[in-house]
Amino acid sequence: MNFISDNHRKAWQSALAVLQPSQSQLEHGLALHRELFTADHFGFLPAANWNHNIVTAWNELKARNIGQRELSKRIAIMQRDECCRDQDFAQRFREVMRASGIKCTVQTVAEGKSFAEDVRSMAANIQLLRHFRDTIAQAGSPEEIKAVNNEGKIAVVWSVNGPPLAGELQNLQDEFVRIDDWYRMGVRLMHLSYNRRNFIADGCAEPANGGLSELGHELIARLNRLGIIVDVAHTGLRSSMEAAKSSTRPIIASHTAARALFDFIRCKDDETLKAIADGGGMVGVYAYAGMLGGSDDLAMMLDHIEYIAKLIGVEHVGIGTDLQYAHNWPQEVYDMRPYPNAEFTGNQWWGNWEKYPHAPKNKDESVNGSLAWINWPLYTVGLVTRGFSDEDIARILGGNFLRVLAANSAK
Repeated sequence: MNFISDNHRKAWQSALAVLQPSQSQLEHGLALHRELFTADHFGFLPAANWNHNIVTAWNELKARNIGQRELSKRIAIMQRDECCRDQDFAQRFREVMRASGIKCTVQTVAEGKSFAEDVRSMAANIQLLRHFRDTIAQAGSPEEIKAVNNEGKIAVVWSVNGPPLAGELQNLQDEFVRIDDWYRMGVRLMHLSYNRRNFIADGCAEPANGGLSELGHELIARLNRLGIIVDVAHTGLRSSMEAAKSSTRPIIASHTAARALFDFIRCKDDETLKAIADGGGMVGVYAYAGMLGGSDDLAMMLDHIEYIAKLIGVEHVGIGTDLQYAHNWPQEVYDMRPYPNAEFTGNQWWGNWEKYPHAPKNKDESVNGSLAWINWPLYTVGLVTRGFSDEDIARILGGNFLRVLAANSAK
């Protein structure tokens, strides 16, 4: 194995310690990963770490009192810019994507909070696609994904974390006009809500657990006609179930887990999982430490995959890591990075995580531990150790995603 960093080696060894595969299982799993179509149903392209340019920009912008929200947005965009400007980051970007062995990733390019912020984020992602055109390329259908892979590149399918609504609630066409534009831009997955309640549905963090609004049913019909997959990963249980029944196309919960194994707001209960499967949809299990429960490592992630596969069928389960590669930051970067006080830590009310603290046993598990995104080949080895057949592994790794994407793409 050619390791691209000390972090990579550490993560790999951590996963092997958890999985304890036999030599034949390890070799077979790695061979399968090379051969099969593998898709991350919800992940993030690598971003640059904090270098001198970013630290300088942070200090200058903070001194100008531009405001926490704008500061956070500008630095996030700059991290993508630095991937293109800094030769070391650019080289690492290409190495990371190749080392993962994946053939496709769903990339969140907008959050659905405001039109201006969404366009800014999409522009940064377009720049990544252009700059790394030798490594990645955008795709919006199974046919396009195949064409990208045939060129030796990794396909990137765009997703957004919420619908771009006008919010005036007067004219249906006015509410949905930007959704058509998002489809033209390449968006193929769309969250109905993100933790909080919106005009469409309740988020998973809302205690009322309300269902879809009338506008929500109209939105789903519009997404079905366009060919955008309805994603209920952060949507409340009742809204998720109603979405599965309202949609004429298979829906997805791109990154979640089984509430039967861990009672957490981001997990789906059995009834909701079955509703998604009944409509032909699929469920992606995340690799996010703190939201898996139990051992909170790769073994626990595999427990969730196994449970959901037994409950609703292996043809309805996949992997959506909700992670990105973490660079091996030199100590001097840690030393110079400004750690802001509470005023500048970010307005995360929309995430609602503070009310539902999830304290992983090992906070490093999703960065340098067994769950690390760079360990994708060992996710496949893990499926081998759990006794899944090669055919079922092919479904979990990407076959199920291609099926759902094709069902939504059909006109």
